[in-house]
Amino acid sequence: MRNNETDDLTAALATNLARLDAAALPALPSADLQAVADWLREIELNRSHATWRSYRKEAQRLLLWLQQNQLTLATVTRQDLLDFQKLLQLPPAGWLGRRRCPLGHENWRPLSKPLAPASVKQALVILHNLFDWLLHQHRAGVSSNPLHRWLIPVMHAAAKHERVLTPAAQACLRQTIETLPKDRLHSLHAYYRARWLLALLLIGGLRREEAVRARMGDFKYYVDQDVWVLQVIGKGSKPREVSVTAQWLAELRYYREQALALPALPKPGEQTPLVIALNGRAWKDPRPVTPGHLYELIKTLLNRAAQTAMTDGQPYLADELNRASTHWFRHSSITAKLEAGIPLEDVAEEAGHTDPKTTLGYAHKSPEARAGRLKTLKLLGGETPRFFAGFGIEEEEADSQQPPAPQDGGLPRPL
Repeated sequence: MRNNETDDLTAALATNLARLDAAALPALPSADLQAVADWLREIELNRSHATWRSYRKEAQRLLLWLQQNQLTLATVTRQDLLDFQKLLQLPPAGWLGRRRCPLGHENWRPLSKPLAPASVKQALVILHNLFDWLLHQHRAGVSSNPLHRWLIPVMHAAAKHERVLTPAAQACLRQTIETLPKDRLHSLHAYYRARWLLALLLIGGLRREEAVRARMGDFKYYVDQDVWVLQVIGKGSKPREVSVTAQWLAELRYYREQALALPALPKPGEQTPLVIALNGRAWKDPRPVTPGHLYELIKTLLNRAAQTAMTDGQPYLADELNRASTHWFRHSSITAKLEAGIPLEDVAEEAGHTDPKTTLGYAHKSPEARAGRLKTLKLLGGETPRFFAGFGIEEEEADSQQPPAPQDGGLPRPL
């Protein structure tokens, strides 16, 4: 548990307000800071570390904005919070900074870009929770929840395929990993780790917090069925078991033997992290990476693969890889398991979804496969002109006649 939460909040607010040129404004009441600190302490005790970080981030943004506007938790109104929502959607330049900049860094700002509708919704849900807690605990003078029955921003669902790695993207990632430098000990271990990460996230479908928290001793062998599973702690601190495929087990053995110089199979209670930070004592004193570090490792790998795709003349593949993130691996894993015919209930349990309907949200249909099935469909009648050759239609299927003669040196007349 974090100590002196109120002091931490006060210090952070003072530092961050100075960077927003608002340090001369009157300070927030100590009752406000203490109440928010107590709320965060309850979140930390009863929720995951990732949830606590999200709640702390939204609370800090709100407190900064309240002090900038000389408001308090008790005096802020519904109309005020509508202005706060507008700020999240269209922040001023002074509120924008680099993504993932550490809280104490001089370049830290509350936002890195305008929040998407889903992120605005999450922020409002978290703040609704805060005001509800303040109201029912009779804290900070809050007499009502200004976010009660708030109209959540409408979210237009993006195409599902935008959050899944296509087979071409997966192949490019594997190719990129195999071309990583291996001439020095550190780079060799980076290669082993990248290869292991691909198996861990793409086959296992783990969330990054789950991958960081797990240890080698969390692998478990069932003698009667001759199967391996990985025991993980998921969202809401819910334990589950993820089945280890033969391919995943082979990658585990390879990683342990080649990179870690350990026996091929883990032993019960082994505390070696699943993903090791490559500091100076990495394999002698193995320590886990942080969730943020894991995110950066994957983004670096994706960006490198995107450069490979661009060099190979594949701009659309490069764009897909540049947009991808760690969570795309989870989407891809769940989609592949469903497409392989694994029962929905089994996939839901593997993914840690209480409701199988949640799992269906990860079931991505392939638009490129559909386009491939439809590309030779002929609906206009007649014969296909030759100048369509090269768009995926075989030369022998095209019309043997020449295309219509162009008029006045222009393009052929349309059909």
